[in-house]
Amino acid sequence: MMSDGRVHPSAPPSSSDFSGEMNHSASAYSSSDPSSSPLYSFHFEKPVVNPPPALPHGKQQPRHPQPQPQKPAPPQPGTYVVQVPKDKVFRVPPPENARLFQHYTRRAKRRGASCSCLRACLYLLVAVLCLAVLLAVALGIVYAVYQPRRPAYSVVSLAVSGLAGVGNASAPGAFSPGFEATIRADNGKNGKVGVQYDGAGSRVAVSYEGVGLAQGKWPAFYQAPGNVTVFVAKAKGAGIRFSQSVRGQMAAAERLRSVPFDVDFQVPVRLQLGGVKTWAVKVTVRCAMAVDSLAANAKVVSRSCDVKVPFLFWRS
Repeated sequence: MMSDGRVHPSAPPSSSDFSGEMNHSASAYSSSDPSSSPLYSFHFEKPVVNPPPALPHGKQQPRHPQPQPQKPAPPQPGTYVVQVPKDKVFRVPPPENARLFQHYTRRAKRRGASCSCLRACLYLLVAVLCLAVLLAVALGIVYAVYQPRRPAYSVVSLAVSGLAGVGNASAPGAFSPGFEATIRADNGKNGKVGVQYDGAGSRVAVSYEGVGLAQGKWPAFYQAPGNVTVFVAKAKGAGIRFSQSVRGQMAAAERLRSVPFDVDFQVPVRLQLGGVKTWAVKVTVRCAMAVDSLAANAKVVSRSCDVKVPFLFWRS
């Protein structure tokens, strides 16, 4: 402390008041010149009280009543130094804080959008699975109640025209064969299920040894439960040419009274379950048969039919 009553810092503040970083910053500068430090300084005044004047040796104070002490004058500030490092004083956030905030905000938005899409896909998958389960249960109930069975199909007869004299060398080069197939559709196994045949999209084809001869349509009609229907499907061809070897084979087969033909049917079918019709599915029938002649009164000597329907539609 100086005799003029002012207090000056003679050493850096103790570690109990400031951090080690502040002590290190303050120790690098002279204590005699605080203004040269990179720290901010704040000054306050402290009142100074002068001692009473000294009396000469041997003299005493007069014995008269002591005056009442007067109130001291308002204190005048002394000098204090408060040091704060500049790097600890922030007026605005540093720019890197704003960049970090934008980065984390964008990442949170992307994460939220991806979670929303994943949640929507999960809900959609659950809905589809629930619908599939309900549909399977409904089909199982209908199948158990109605017990649909596959009708039986066979070709009763096959009338042939336009192939007379195919084995003769004097026969014309092009033929126009015609066929009338008498078909028997047996729905006797279904006591509760009717069958609706759609003519549109149907096809009847007759071939010989892989060579197509004629095409036609399956007639449209409704077959009631337990009903047996016999009908005629016609097929017609034009401009059919045979090689000499095929002509010879057909003539030899006619002499043996067993001319083979393949009769193929493809027809859209709907099931009638009470008052409800199902969706249309295509039923395919392939019949391998043989007739005794190439005439309109030909008789079937052998037949074998194979029926193909979609799975889970009919039982055999």
